[in-house]
Amino acid sequence: MTGKVPDNWVKLDQTQLSAVIARHAWFKRGSKQGTRANLAFHDLSGLSFAGGDLSGADMTGALLKGIDARGADFSDTILYGADLRLAQLQQIDLSRADMRGCCLRGADLTSAVLELANIREGSLARVGDENRISFELAPAELVGASLKGADLTRARIAGTLAMQVDMTDAILTGAKLSRVDFRKANMTGVVLEGADLSDVDFSGATLHGAVLRGASWRNAQLTGADLMGAVVDGEILSVAGDARNLPQPAASIVVADMVQAHELWIGTKGGDGKRFEVAGLDLSGLDLPGVDLGGAVLTNCVLAGAKLAGAVLTVVDLTMSDLRGADLRNCDLRAATLRRAFLADADMSGAIFDSVRLNERAGNRLLSANLERARFWGASLAGASLRRARMIGTELHRADLTDVDLRDADLRQAILTGAKMDGVNLEGADLAGVRGFEAPPA
Repeated sequence: MTGKVPDNWVKLDQTQLSAVIARHAWFKRGSKQGTRANLAFHDLSGLSFAGGDLSGADMTGALLKGIDARGADFSDTILYGADLRLAQLQQIDLSRADMRGCCLRGADLTSAVLELANIREGSLARVGDENRISFELAPAELVGASLKGADLTRARIAGTLAMQVDMTDAILTGAKLSRVDFRKANMTGVVLEGADLSDVDFSGATLHGAVLRGASWRNAQLTGADLMGAVVDGEILSVAGDARNLPQPAASIVVADMVQAHELWIGTKGGDGKRFEVAGLDLSGLDLPGVDLGGAVLTNCVLAGAKLAGAVLTVVDLTMSDLRGADLRNCDLRAATLRRAFLADADMSGAIFDSVRLNERAGNRLLSANLERARFWGASLAGASLRRARMIGTELHRADLTDVDLRDADLRQAILTGAKMDGVNLEGADLAGVRGFEAPPA
């Protein structure tokens, strides 16, 4: 598709736009009084589309700078070559939208849905002197935009300029991202499983806790990229030689000696021995069932397949650690911190994540387990206790929550899609913004 740029854009005011939206709504309902919205090459800058339905409308080349389209439905809409700079697009639905050559510089697309959206380069035809037609190929732009928590599953974003974009916790599973310029972008917690990242430039980008496994990284640039706590595989490691904070081999440490020193530290209340404290190490397959590592610190570590059944892990800090496939059955994880930890397919059945009461010197207060933004994809928590646990934004896709105690837990914005919820106790839990689960009526 190629759009043709007119000499002048048709400018509408808010009243006129509202009438167009109303007629489009009638059109969507099949009424003869309705007409499909044709806003191609219209100047609608600064107007409000908030909550409106313009799905399937034509807005080719439209000037939409600074519009308010929060919560609007723009699915299947043609936005080819549109100018959406500084637009407020929070929670908008742009599924399957044609956004080729679209400029989203500085726009806010927090929690937007862009599944299967086409955000590649596009060309517009211009008529010059002597009626000669020229074509301008322009990349889509996401420079400085916010796509925090956005869903871009299988979106096509090849060749896009996305420097300094904020994609914190965005979902890009299966997305086509070849040749995208992500220099200095914030990609904390982003999911890139199955994505095509060939020739992508991530130089200087922040990828803390990102899920990077299963992607294609051919000729990708990661110079200076920060991969602290990222979930990686051999494919990315083959091109990430210039990246920072990759997990390091643990061959130089003697785990048994560290455990012994930690047990002495516990027994003497810190008077002797040494706390078990490591960061950024690959401890895959760690085999320490029943060990007492209460109060230990293992941040940004790889503990894939670790065997820790029955271990005492009270107040342990596992922030941004990779525990996929770990055996944590019946572990004591009271007041543990697993913020942004990756626990796909882990077995935590019977584990205890309850709060503990601190002593008077520490304020005599309750300290809750912190599982914020942790990913329990396909994990088993059957029979576990998570009373008062902090689980804001926690992802529990397909997790087994059979007979789990979640009384008074903070589950705001948690994702429970496909989770097994038989016998779960949610008394007093905060379920505001929870996705994938509808609480029974009181």
